[in-house]
Amino acid sequence: MIATVAARSVSNTDLDVLRNALTDLSGGPLRTALDTMISAVARGVDTALLEQDKQLTPNEAARILGMSRQSVMKYMDSGALAYTRVQSNRRIATSALLDFAARREAAGKFVAEALSGQIAADDATVAEFAPATSEAIAAAADF
Repeated sequence: MIATVAARSVSNTDLDVLRNALTDLSGGPLRTALDTMISAVARGVDTALLEQDKQLTPNEAARILGMSRQSVMKYMDSGALAYTRVQSNRRIATSALLDFAARREAAGKFVAEALSGQIAADDATVAEFAPATSEAIAAAADF
């Protein structure tokens, strides 16, 4: 299940109730997750909760990543985004989607830093921050 919380639909009163409820929780991962969600919603950022064992459709993955279904399909075809088949349908494990998103974010940061002259862009550094197969790189060039 994917639960999306639209920030604009949450009242300040509801946020205050949640903040007060946090005081009753011990400092564990649940408190951290709720605190992160409350902070994001208070800043006007929509949030989503994903079950780690959920198998996502390409449409769901596209919505989470903020890209088109066609782009998700290209990443899957290139091998950059792992998936499995359930009969004739493709499914993406939440863990694979999160790994892809983290690698994509790291690659974006690397490119931004390289363009600003903060780091040297050599093959070893690229492989460390954004490992990708040559097929994935060629497919990404088609975007």
